[in-house]
Amino acid sequence: MTEINNSKNKPYYTQRNNRLKPNGACNVTAIIAALLAAGYSVDSLATAEYSQPEDALMDFILKDGQTNALWQKVDPIGRYAPNEWHPVLALGANLLLKERGLVEKDFEAVEWGEWRSKSQIADTIRNGGAAVLSGLFTAEGKKTIGHVVACVGFKADDEGNITHFIIDDSWGDYRTEYKSQNGKGIEMPISDFNSKIRHCGSDNKMAHLVRKAAAK
Repeated sequence: MTEINNSKNKPYYTQRNNRLKPNGACNVTAIIAALLAAGYSVDSLATAEYSQPEDALMDFILKDGQTNALWQKVDPIGRYAPNEWHPVLALGANLLLKERGLVEKDFEAVEWGEWRSKSQIADTIRNGGAAVLSGLFTAEGKKTIGHVVACVGFKADDEGNITHFIIDDSWGDYRTEYKSQNGKGIEMPISDFNSKIRHCGSDNKMAHLVRKAAAK
């Protein structure tokens, strides 16, 4: 059995204590968790106004001119908030990382894609990175919710077949219908990964691939 968990022994970020839109901050919080797993100094993203990096990222996306221009292009009627559009989320994360000097100007740490294979996700993790995934989960009361999580590791059997992906979930443990609010290091069986992560039921998934931070 092989196990890789790039988030092990690193802090857990919950969206529940966010100042900005805590009920709608799974996307920015998952990005922060994935960046942390990939070796980025996410605390450097905090500001005097927002001490939590996920709040700082949310604030940046809502106010930045480039992210808002892209938002207006993909959602001209404003159906969803900017941070809820994956291309806008990726752009905002990359711009903020560059603004704070955490990456070079020509380096894209977060790469959004509509169709990512499980092997692409696993290879990114194997190379020291992480992924951010969108899915459908069951919350308390059997309600289905759209939700975004960080994928930070995996487990594989002796033949190399992935048996579980490891996620950091900012809302809690989906296996308890979120009765447990601790979503750190959740082992998601490959059957759940296939059925719950969008595109649900497909071998290809919507995913941000987060590349490992360059050594300083």
